[in-house]
Amino acid sequence: IDVKPSSHKNPINPGSEGKLVVAILTTDDFNADSVDVSTIEFGPSGAVPVRFRFDDVDGDTDWDLKLKFKVQETGIACGDMEATLIGRMFDGANISGTDSIKTVGCE
Repeated sequence: IDVKPSSHKNPINPGSEGKLVVAILTTDDFNADSVDVSTIEFGPSGAVPVRFRFDDVDGDTDWDLKLKFKVQETGIACGDMEATLIGRMFDGANISGTDSIKTVGCE
């Protein structure tokens, strides 16, 4: 996965009332359009996506799954250094992915 695809440090303010983008990237060995979006959960609290669409997030000409989550529903807390997404493929196989994050606004 790629948390905040446009950012390398992936800053997240746990107190934010905004939304957070997380992408599931298609690779040579994994096709993101095989993910059952209804099974996706993100962060310690298992937030469900409020929106999703297919987009070429990483500029490699294939379709990645771009998901939006409400930051407040993720359960990400000050000091967390990574966040995990879990779910299932349409064939029932479990998936999970983790990316590093940096919490901000925690003083």
